[in-house]
Amino acid sequence: MHQSYQIHSILKQGVHIESIAAYDNYVILGTRSGQLIMYSVDANGAVDMLMFNKNFSKKPIVQMEVIEAENLLFVLTDAMIHVCDISHMEKNFSFIHSSELTKGCSLFTMDVKTTKSTTGKTVNVLRICCAIKRRLQFFYWKPYLLESPDFSIELKDVPKALCWVDDLICVGYKDEYVIFNIKYNKTEKHDLIVTSSSHNMDPCICLLKDIIGISKDEYLVTIDPSVYLARKDDKAKAQGAIDTTTTSKGKNPLKPIMWSGSLLALVWDEPFVVGRVSNGIEIRCLEANGINKDTLVQSIPELSKTKHLVRSGRGTIFAAAISELWCIRMVDISVQRQQLLQQKKFQLAIELTNISDEPELAKAETIRQIHMRYAKELFALKQFSAAMNEFEKAQANPYDVIRLFPNLLQDKASADSFDATVPQVSNMPQLEDKDLENALLALIEFLALARQKEVVKLRDTKNASKSLLSIIDTTLLKCYLQTNDSLIAPLLRLNQCHLEESEKTLLKHDKISELIILYQTNGQHKKALELLKSQATKEGSNLYGYERTIRYLQQLGSSHMSLILEFSDWVLKADPEKGLRIFTDDFIEVENLPRATVLDFLLSHHKKLVIPYLEHVINVWNDHNTLIHNVLIKQYREQIQNIMKDMEKQELETETLKVQLKECRSKLYNILENSTNYSPDVILKDFPTNILLEERALILERLKKHEKVLAIYIQILGDVDKAAKYCERNYEDEPDIFFILLKTILSPMKLPPYEGVELHEEFKKPNEDVAVKLLNKYATKIDPSKIWPFLPDEMPVHRMLNYLDTVIRTKTAHEHHMEMKKALLQAEIRRCTELVREQQNISFEINEFTTCPECKKRFANQSAFVRYPNGEIVHLSCHDKRIMASNLFGN
Repeated sequence: MHQSYQIHSILKQGVHIESIAAYDNYVILGTRSGQLIMYSVDANGAVDMLMFNKNFSKKPIVQMEVIEAENLLFVLTDAMIHVCDISHMEKNFSFIHSSELTKGCSLFTMDVKTTKSTTGKTVNVLRICCAIKRRLQFFYWKPYLLESPDFSIELKDVPKALCWVDDLICVGYKDEYVIFNIKYNKTEKHDLIVTSSSHNMDPCICLLKDIIGISKDEYLVTIDPSVYLARKDDKAKAQGAIDTTTTSKGKNPLKPIMWSGSLLALVWDEPFVVGRVSNGIEIRCLEANGINKDTLVQSIPELSKTKHLVRSGRGTIFAAAISELWCIRMVDISVQRQQLLQQKKFQLAIELTNISDEPELAKAETIRQIHMRYAKELFALKQFSAAMNEFEKAQANPYDVIRLFPNLLQDKASADSFDATVPQVSNMPQLEDKDLENALLALIEFLALARQKEVVKLRDTKNASKSLLSIIDTTLLKCYLQTNDSLIAPLLRLNQCHLEESEKTLLKHDKISELIILYQTNGQHKKALELLKSQATKEGSNLYGYERTIRYLQQLGSSHMSLILEFSDWVLKADPEKGLRIFTDDFIEVENLPRATVLDFLLSHHKKLVIPYLEHVINVWNDHNTLIHNVLIKQYREQIQNIMKDMEKQELETETLKVQLKECRSKLYNILENSTNYSPDVILKDFPTNILLEERALILERLKKHEKVLAIYIQILGDVDKAAKYCERNYEDEPDIFFILLKTILSPMKLPPYEGVELHEEFKKPNEDVAVKLLNKYATKIDPSKIWPFLPDEMPVHRMLNYLDTVIRTKTAHEHHMEMKKALLQAEIRRCTELVREQQNISFEINEFTTCPECKKRFANQSAFVRYPNGEIVHLSCHDKRIMASNLFGN
C-alpha cells in the first residue's frame, strides 16, 4: 500500500448532516432540520462559509445534486424536488422552482448531456429520473421548471439506489439489481444480480468512468453498459457481461473486487475507487497491481464514522459523519509515483501519470520510462508475453529488447555494421529449455510488430533504418530456427537479413534449403547456384538431383541470362530431357527469355536439343519468327541427311533408321506444308536437289513455281494424283494450271530438271492415257483452244469424246444462261421504265398556303422538298432530320 490521499478535518459543529453535495472546492451540506449550508475549502483545509439558508425546508434534506455547468442545485426534501440557483452567493440558495409533479419522490438520479444547437451554441440537456413509490417518473429541465414527457416505468418494489448512464437506468432493490433500457422511450428490462446472499443491506451503485459498479456483499461487481444498449436479439450476450465486464480501453475482463467488508457507499476518483465500509474508508484500484496482485491502495480507519461520500473534482472527496466533515485530497502524483515505482506497481503509476497536469511531452516520456521498467521487471519474473506487451507500449528500440537475449546478438563484426552502441542489460535471468522457448515466442511476436512498423516507415517516409530492419529480420531468423523452422522460408522470401550473419547461422543449423532462399532474396544467385550444384550429387541431401536447380534457373529471368547459360550447361549434360525444361517450362520468366540467345547456346553446346526446343517454341508458344522456322527446317533437313548417310554406312539397324527417317521427314513435310512463317527462297538455297523432292515441291509451291512443281510430281516422281491435287489447290489463283499439267505430260522434258535424278519411265515420252483421263476428269477447267495444239495428231477422236461432249455442253449451257439473263434484264428495264413514267405523270400543287407537316412552316419559292408515296410533302432538310432520327432510334 501507499498513501494516495491525505485527510483534513475541516468542520465540527452541532448541525445534523443528512446529505452532502460538492463541486470544485465547494461543499454543500443539507441538514436534518432543513438547512442548506455552503462552504469553500482551500488547498490547506481552511474553511469559509459562503451561503446559509436556515429555513429552506421544515423537513430533512434527503438528497442533493449539483449541476455546475448551469449553477443549479437540485434538492430533495419533503418528498419533492426543489431547484435553487447557486450562482449568486449573496442570495443564499435563491429558489427557482418546486415541482408538484415530483410529489412522493424518495430518490432521484440525473443525466447531463452536452449538445450543440442548430445555431452552433453549446447546450446542456438535463434529464431527471424520480423514484415515486413503485414507479420511475422521468422529467427534463426546461429553464425555470421541470417538464414531464409522460413517460414512466412501473416497478415491483420501491428502489433503494439509482444510476443513470446514457439510455440506461440501473435500479437497486432490497434484494436485486435490474437495468432498464429506455432508448426511444421503450422500456426493456434486464435482470442483473441479487444484492446480497447473506447480509441485509441497502444496494450501492456508482458510475466508474464508463462502467457501472454495484455492490454484492464484500464485492464490487462491474457491468458494461454497452451490452444492454444492444438490440433485443443480443440479450443473450448481456447475461455474460456480469462479472466479466471489459473496460473502454479494451483491457482484459475485470474480476469482482473484494473489500474488507460490505460496501456502504462508493465514489470514483480516477484511477481509484473510494468505498465506505463499516470499519472505515478504503481506496482501491479496478485492477490488481504489483507483485502481490492486490487492489488495495490505502485504508483510512479513522473515518469509520462517515455516513456520506461525495466527489467534488479530480483528487478531492468530501466525507461527512452526523456532525463532522472531512476533505480527502489526493497526494501529489509525482510523490505517489515514486512510492509506486518502489513498490513495483507500475500500472497504477502509469494511470496516475496519465491524469497528471505535467506537460504532454514530459508526461509521455515518463510513461514510456515506466513501461520500460515494468517490461524489464516482468521479463525478470519470466512473464515474457506481458513483458513484450509493455515493450511495445513503451515503443522500445527493438535492439534494446534483443539484447536481453545474449545468444541472439550479432558477433562484433556484424554489430559494428549496425552502428548499435546500446549498453548491455544486466540482472536478467538465464533462460533455458521451456523458459527460453516461451521467451523466444514472445520476442517473435514483438519483433513481428516492430518489423511491420519499420516497413511502413521505409515505404511511406524513407526514414526507417535499414540496419534496424536488418537486425530485426536476422533475429527473427535465429528465433525461428529455435522454435518453428517452418516459418524460416516465408521470412527469407521477404527479408532484410544481414547476409553474412544469416549465412553463418543457417550453415550452423544445416539449413541448406533456407540458405538458398537467403542467397536468392539477396541477389547472390551465383552462390546459390554453386551450392545447388554441389548438393545435387550428395546422397541424402534434400537438394539431391536437378529439380531445384532447374526451378531456380527458371525464376531468374532474362536479366540473368549469362548465369542461366552457365549453370544450365551441367544440367543439360547430366540429363538433357529434364534440363531442357529450363528453357521450355510454362513460366512467364522462361517464355520471355531471348530465344535467339538460347538457340545460339544450344547450337554451340547441345545441338541435339535444338530440334525439341524449336518444336516447343513453335508448337506450344506459337512463335511466328521467321528465323526460328527457318532454323527448325534446316535442322530437320540436316538430320534427314545424316540418317541417310548412316543408312548407307549401315552403322545401325536399317529398320530403326527407317523409322527415324520416316518420322523426321513427316515433321519436315508438315512444317513446309502448314507453316507460313518460313522464307521459301532462303530455305531453297541450301536444299538438296537429288533427295527430298516432295519437300522441295512444297517449297516451290510457296514460290508459285508451278511448272517446276509439276515437273517434279510428273517427270521425276510420276505421281499423277499429287499433281492433280496440287492443281486443284491452286486453280483459283492460276486458272491455266491444269493446262500446264497436261502440257508437262504431253510435252515432256528430254533431260531431268536436276542433276542426280532420273526421269520417271512412264513420262519420258507423252503419256496419252494419263492425258485423256485428266482431260475427261477436269474437262471444264481446261481450255480446248489452248490444249488442242499439244494433243498428238494420231490420237483418235473417240478417246476425247467425253471431254469434247462436256466442253460443248458446258459452252452451250453458258450461252443459254447468258441469253436468259439478258432477256430477264431487258424485261426488268421495261418494267422500271413504265414505273418511272407513271410517277412522272403524277402532279401536285404547292402554293403559299401549303405547309410542311414536320416543321409546320410554309414552302418558299426556292425550297427543296421531298414527296412521300402517301402524298406528304416535306422540306428536304426536314426529310433528312426524319431519316437521322429513324437511324438513331432504330425505327
